[in-house]
Amino acid sequence: MRKQKQREDAGGEVQALHSAALSGDAAPQRVLLAPWGQVESTNGSFVVDEESARLAVAAFEEHGTDLPIDYEHQTLGGAYASPTGQAPAAGWIKRVFAEPGVGLLAEIEWTDQAKQRLTAKEYRYLSPVAVIRKTDRKLVAIHSAALTNKPAIVGMQPIVNREPFEPTTDCEPIALLRRELRLPDDAGAEQVLLAASERLTQMRREARQSHIEERVREAMRAGKLVEAQRAWAEALVAREEELFEEWFRTAPVIVQPGRSTPPSDAGIGRGHHAVANRARAEYRGNRLLSALTSEDAYVADAIREN
Repeated sequence: MRKQKQREDAGGEVQALHSAALSGDAAPQRVLLAPWGQVESTNGSFVVDEESARLAVAAFEEHGTDLPIDYEHQTLGGAYASPTGQAPAAGWIKRVFAEPGVGLLAEIEWTDQAKQRLTAKEYRYLSPVAVIRKTDRKLVAIHSAALTNKPAIVGMQPIVNREPFEPTTDCEPIALLRRELRLPDDAGAEQVLLAASERLTQMRREARQSHIEERVREAMRAGKLVEAQRAWAEALVAREEELFEEWFRTAPVIVQPGRSTPPSDAGIGRGHHAVANRARAEYRGNRLLSALTSEDAYVADAIREN
């Protein structure tokens, strides 16, 4: 409690946030305290992100004891105090943890009375008392929580009074996937999801191959690549596309548009044969050149520069 007081003095404010959402008529043991991201509340907006979650979990672990859950925040006293001044516990937060993209969650141990009141639908929401850092409006700790019927976080659902969702083979998303994948009607949810995952992997592989082939076609249309080099070029794009881009940028045109093969040595003047022979010897003697360009392109470039 002393460490939490230090946090508040260092720029945090305590807010009672009527929020958490769970389903089913039984008292839930896992509760969403606050959703991920920018959270809108009638008590002011705040943020739950990776830093926020890390600090809140660390604060709970430093506290060293379970956090109380009461009724209507009676533990806070003042305006929240009950007429008798008592603040009986409805349960205890045993663990605080985070799921990125989901939110800050808690594992709860309820009292028998709280279980009965939740099952009887006397209470519908769990309201965490949060410490909000003033400088950036991030949730940095959980002080306590309470059962209440006055939600404040926009869009939150009740913790009871709605049926729990169970992903069966008859639920609409699974049925749609089953039809799309042309699976038998008796295919279970696990089989459908596995088939969907395999299909996504296949689609990614096909898209990658299509991209590789298009890059090679582009080089051939530019006259910088001939059919005999196709396999080499596709392998280079697949392995190191940046290297292929560098080659494509600097490689000379060796085939005029409309042709499919480069000119042969027969078209080289007598004075250029020595240059061509020397360039071929250089190319074949340096294995690194094969990763950058073709032999014919290297020879043609040497002749052009001579």
